[in-house]
Amino acid sequence: MIRIAMVSLLLSLSVANGAGAQGMNDVLQALDAKGMVELEGTGVTLSRADFVLGTDSVEAIAIHPSAAGPYPGILIIPGFSRTARDYVPFGVRVAAQGFSCLAVTMPGFGRSTGDPDFCGPRTTAALEAALRRFRRESYVDSTRIGVYGYSRGAISAATLAVRNNGLRAGILASGIYDLARAYGEIKDQGILLTLKNETGLGEAALRERSPIYAMEHLTCPVLILHGEKDQNAPVDQAKLLGARLTELKKPFEIKLFPEAGHDLGVSNVLEATLDFFQRTLGSPTAKK
Repeated sequence: MIRIAMVSLLLSLSVANGAGAQGMNDVLQALDAKGMVELEGTGVTLSRADFVLGTDSVEAIAIHPSAAGPYPGILIIPGFSRTARDYVPFGVRVAAQGFSCLAVTMPGFGRSTGDPDFCGPRTTAALEAALRRFRRESYVDSTRIGVYGYSRGAISAATLAVRNNGLRAGILASGIYDLARAYGEIKDQGILLTLKNETGLGEAALRERSPIYAMEHLTCPVLILHGEKDQNAPVDQAKLLGARLTELKKPFEIKLFPEAGHDLGVSNVLEATLDFFQRTLGSPTAKK
């Protein structure tokens, strides 16, 4: 394991350009070379957690407190074209607050091989395998694990939450929960084409990828985050899910951001994420 000094710039959630991007690239290059990196000044360690599932490889990065655990765990699922590597800055901020995180790249993106299937069976299998491996890590409290998903990742996070995976909490940000209904509302032709190519648009395929139809099996509280000006995932999707959960008397919270589009803003997401998981998973030292 190597140690890398971190400055506040690297802990910014927005490192797309300039020195911040270069600094994060240095961290990721060191992670690739050594397999584990301790970020000095943060109390956080990164480690490669890639694994093989069948004939495919799955890219994953563990981001956890350096001090001995176990800590409440959070499975992080990025959205379309985003990867585990993109979520390292976010994971560092969350881990610095006493959570162990595992960011996983969906099949067909980043360094995860296989064809993307729009949150279908291949994606679900990869994420459930990652979750099983995550539970076994010494720095994770296997009884206190939540899931966080953004955009396409929110679909998969909702799917995991209804599949009896023992999750204690879930955050669903900027997601779609009824694909057939959303197909008639989305205006972006690129998204519609991707949905068609990855699912075939068959009724069974769309329903299988629409977690709203399985919410009766939900056993953990969820937080729904959505921008009211979202053009990629209509805000009606969040309201529809909220109405269904209300009907089923399931525990949930919903927070809509009036001025936000599909990008909710990193400060909004981070604040909501930490608050919800601290309340539902408990503090790092609490035993529930």
